[in-house]
Amino acid sequence: MSYRKKHIKGKVQRIKPKKSIFKRLWFWIAILFLIIISSAFYFFLFYSGIQIKDIIISGNQRVSSSDIENLISGDINNKILGIVDSKSIFLINSDKLNKEILNNFPLIESVKVDKKLPQTLILNITERKPVGVYCQDDNQCFSIDENGIIFEPAEINSTGFIVRQMANDGQFYIGQLAFEKNIIDLILKVEKSLKDNFQTDIKTAIIASPERLNIQTNENWQIYLDLSPDSDINSQITKLNLLLTNGISADSRKNLRYIDLRPKDRAVVCDNEICGQ
Repeated sequence: MSYRKKHIKGKVQRIKPKKSIFKRLWFWIAILFLIIISSAFYFFLFYSGIQIKDIIISGNQRVSSSDIENLISGDINNKILGIVDSKSIFLINSDKLNKEILNNFPLIESVKVDKKLPQTLILNITERKPVGVYCQDDNQCFSIDENGIIFEPAEINSTGFIVRQMANDGQFYIGQLAFEKNIIDLILKVEKSLKDNFQTDIKTAIIASPERLNIQTNENWQIYLDLSPDSDINSQITKLNLLLTNGISADSRKNLRYIDLRPKDRAVVCDNEICGQ
């Protein structure tokens, strides 16, 4: 055998045929991985057992459940890639639902969205409760809640006190904050104190300025309160309670004109005798 034949024969023996891709382990691992991902994708998006079937709405009295369902129907029925519909419970965006309901129903104060696997969406609604009536004028009044939010038209003789602002010419809309929460908090504290301790109700609360609140009782005497940032609201209410408990009897209140609680170290009492007829 010549050197050339021997050299070529050695090279031929060293060349092996390429292994088929179907016989490679990494190929089948990749296929298995794709199958698992596709199955999970199908399960989370299209499996019938996790499609929203029931919507349970509770806590609502004045807002219709069907109106809420109609509003959120688009958020529940999602289009995948803009083609295929899916009502998968895993696609529900609770924060988006919450925000959309609150933006469209001012009567609703809060919404709690719960997902009960596998097919139930639960909405717990808390509606606003009126504590008084806010009036821009006698022809335009709204119910207000404990946060100072106006949420529905109301009659001027509705249940609760009336709140007015002296220096406000702006237009108000349902769902808007009429005034700062600290003001409604103060009015409610005074109302509770008068009702619980002295069987007196608030008739009207007038925000005379950013630093002054005038409250008129159903006994037709007034209370002047300081709204400035450095004022002590609790101290003002304490002074009022002490005066009405120890200094001003129920009978004397018939002649009372006002109690000014704005001075820090004292209160000014004005009745028909002191202030004149």
